[in-house]
Amino acid sequence: MPARTPTTLLRGGLFAAQDRSTPDSLLIADNRIAWLGSRHDAPSADRVVDLDGRRVVPGLTDAHLHFFMRAQELLNLQLGAGVYSVAELLDRLQGACVAAGRGEWVVSADYNEQSLLERRHPTLSELDAVSQDHPVLLRRTGGHLSVANSAALRLAQFDATTPNPPGGTIERDNGRLSGVLTETAADIVAELVPQPSQARTIQAIGKVVKESLGFGIVAAVEAAVGFNSGFETEWDIWSAIRDAGAVPVRMGFMLRIDPAQARALNIVPSQFDPHWQVRTLKFFVDGIVGARTAALSEPYADRETCGLLMEDPADLRAKVMDAHAAGWQLAAHVIGDRAIDHWLSALEAAQRAAPRGEPRHRLEHFAICRADAVERVRSLGAIVVPQYGFLHRLGRSFAHAVGPARAQRLYPGRTVRNAGVTIAGSSDHPIGPLSPFIGMAAAVDRSTAEGLIMNAHEALSRREALDIYTSGGAFAMGHEQWRGAIAVGYAADLAVVDRDILADGADIAPARSHATWVDGEVAFSDGALGI
Repeated sequence: MPARTPTTLLRGGLFAAQDRSTPDSLLIADNRIAWLGSRHDAPSADRVVDLDGRRVVPGLTDAHLHFFMRAQELLNLQLGAGVYSVAELLDRLQGACVAAGRGEWVVSADYNEQSLLERRHPTLSELDAVSQDHPVLLRRTGGHLSVANSAALRLAQFDATTPNPPGGTIERDNGRLSGVLTETAADIVAELVPQPSQARTIQAIGKVVKESLGFGIVAAVEAAVGFNSGFETEWDIWSAIRDAGAVPVRMGFMLRIDPAQARALNIVPSQFDPHWQVRTLKFFVDGIVGARTAALSEPYADRETCGLLMEDPADLRAKVMDAHAAGWQLAAHVIGDRAIDHWLSALEAAQRAAPRGEPRHRLEHFAICRADAVERVRSLGAIVVPQYGFLHRLGRSFAHAVGPARAQRLYPGRTVRNAGVTIAGSSDHPIGPLSPFIGMAAAVDRSTAEGLIMNAHEALSRREALDIYTSGGAFAMGHEQWRGAIAVGYAADLAVVDRDILADGADIAPARSHATWVDGEVAFSDGALGI
């Protein structure tokens, strides 16, 4: 007979209960919330944890992040934290090239020119001067843009006469290569880079996953398996992690393959699995604002381009209809209004051809939408997965790129929620900060790092901002009937926060978790509660 699971009483806290009641104590039994109420009526338990008035929230879901990408950043030259100018970047790059073996690639995966004083990319000549003939590739955070030196460009067989590949650009300056590559052009060079060993990658992923628990994250959706190192390489790594039982959070996966590739690999949408969910195919419809490749209906404010569509709309529609009919949940990277329109049209065509109840297709980012887009999303029963934390971190640069009028349409919140559309909170880490509390704060105050308020009428309340990371994320993964809320019978996925994030005036952004429970077990503790 299996041993009885010890019960745990969490006593004297502030519980954000699903029914908006105000219990101060909770009993965990058999991995579930077994009781809620007053400490004076609390049942006995094998273990008691005194919370001393601390706020307890449901375990948080990050519905769109990239553990694999962050692991790659850790395994390569780091040019993010502590690099504030082009000169500092070149100095750090030169040191890495001196230390590298003969002919070895030197790669960074966390480069971002917006973090530099000059807010520009290093020039090709600057890179060549410090790289000693090593191939160099600086992948901008997010992977949509890279800067390469001449040695890397030669290996990719790029020269001044090379045409732009479909869905990407090889940037030029007065007819000469600048070293800047976007989208599929950047991918061509990235595919030439030797990959770290599987063991080192698994170790780095484990480090990032454990870090997420310190922010109360109990579930996460890996947002594009195959985006960094190719699908089979990445999927082999994730499969090895699952076989080792080494993931302490509930995982969902978006696969960056089309339905024909899924069939060839004998991958089908998974049935119910509370810990490892494979039911989503990911499409990239456009690019990003930072590279001016997000697809807009009118030109950018600072450049004569409307961005890029990654593939022909007719080809995209055919894949969407195929995948929808096969039972997949579909997700798309859609930032610009033109991309959002194409994606919604494809989903509408698929639903007409093969009606499905609640497919819960997803729109990742949903940064700049047309006036009718939200109603179209609602009619489809689709889900919006934004990153409100981008408003704080990148709001100023976004506003510069799209101009003041469109800036006031960035990342809608109130409009989406009032329409009855589910919002699933996310970070897009490492492009955005891992902490979900930074995203919550931005959803509430809509402020940039410089204090600019971005369309204040789209602000959410504190409780609504929490909900998008709890019930919203659970809904996106199809888990809403058993987790994502503090209610009797729900999974004991909980986080004790170091401040009352629901109290008026409390600073949400710096919050962290003192302790995080997953399935009734302590998965993280900073020691503050004596556990």
